[in-house]
Amino acid sequence: MEHLVIACSDGRLAEPLARLLSQLGIEAADRMLVPGGPLVLVRPGMERRVAMGCLTTLVEGNGVRKVVLVSHQDCRAYERALGGLGFDQEEILARDLRRVRTLIENAFPALDVSCYLIPWRENGAGPGFGDAEPVD
Repeated sequence: MEHLVIACSDGRLAEPLARLLSQLGIEAADRMLVPGGPLVLVRPGMERRVAMGCLTTLVEGNGVRKVVLVSHQDCRAYERALGGLGFDQEEILARDLRRVRTLIENAFPALDVSCYLIPWRENGAGPGFGDAEPVD
């Protein structure tokens, strides 16, 4: 497949992730869904090496040309990794998306990598995930 999506395995993301892929015109994509999504590529040591091995297999074995990185607010994996939610989620998530984009671009220079953040919003119907926003 031409596209690879790296995102959190949180089941609450199914709908916002489907909306994003539809907006991007992506009908089919390989998916690397793990707790925290791109977080696994920020972690040091064995965790990152295993994730890079999986990424290499997908990219080289499936002809991936474009990678879509997706993080989301209210992420339990980030909460656990950082010891609570007493942090600026949006800032940290955007920073990590940029770091992972750079890591992937350095490892696979031919790939086109884009980053998106799915925000947690309060609205008239109650709290929920909003539409994904690009991260530059």
